[in-house]
Amino acid sequence: MKSKTEKILMVLRVFAWLAMIGYAINAGSQLICLGVSFSHPEAARKIPGIAQDLLNLLQKDFQNYALLLSAVILHSALSVYLWHTVIQLLSKLNLKAPFTFEVTTNLEKIAYWLFAIWVVGYTCGKYAEWISQSLGEPLNLSTTGGEFLFIAGIVYIISQIFRLGIEMQEENQQTI
Repeated sequence: MKSKTEKILMVLRVFAWLAMIGYAINAGSQLICLGVSFSHPEAARKIPGIAQDLLNLLQKDFQNYALLLSAVILHSALSVYLWHTVIQLLSKLNLKAPFTFEVTTNLEKIAYWLFAIWVVGYTCGKYAEWISQSLGEPLNLSTTGGEFLFIAGIVYIISQIFRLGIEMQEENQQTI
């Protein structure tokens, strides 16, 4: 019989898979949109899901459109890899012996990917603001806020606590 915590971890694993698949679909559709806009800019306007502001930018300044959409694609791709790492962590987590090197490494990777997502999102947001001011038209692009930086810090601290737990376990095993 599974414990309540094991059931929660299983549900979290399912949600992590759904998030990863959602971000993968999102990144794929953005990549297709970028590819179509290179060959047929007018056809890109008919692709569902692309923001109207980006379409207006496509019409006015293709180079900035391509750079901004590339940054958005990179943001989505980093999110896919983040969720892949979360799935790995949840799959390898053993509740009877949680302090393992693999868990610590995955927690550190998650912290680094969260930080990378924040950097790309922040840079993308500032670039979108600059483009908006240059063109004189609003460009409403949802970007990553400071919460990713905060969460990255928390996850990194937790990974260091796990690392300390591993060291304490090793010391305890050596003294016995």
